[in-house]
Amino acid sequence: MKFLFQMAGLECHIGRMTDQIASGIVVVRVFMTDHLVGGQPAVQLWAAAVPRDEAVAAVKRAIPTHWTAELTDRRLTQDHVRRLNMKLGSVFELSLAE
Repeated sequence: MKFLFQMAGLECHIGRMTDQIASGIVVVRVFMTDHLVGGQPAVQLWAAAVPRDEAVAAVKRAIPTHWTAELTDRRLTQDHVRRLNMKLGSVFELSLAE
């Protein structure tokens, strides 16, 4: 299975962002509780260029308060990280295409 990550046109800068490019990206799963698919909340994937223990909080600051977020075990390849070109402290919604 091949994954293509694209920025969904939504970028948020959280906290102490710098001009430094992030080398590690954490992937966070967001449950859109007001958008149901088959009776279940729709899901988005977000990338967070923050330490892993801060990723959920960073993404939660960028989404509606009634949505929920959780860490995933997903890992982006170095090529994906390079192509995202994220600044430290930023979060992006990712769209996932197969």
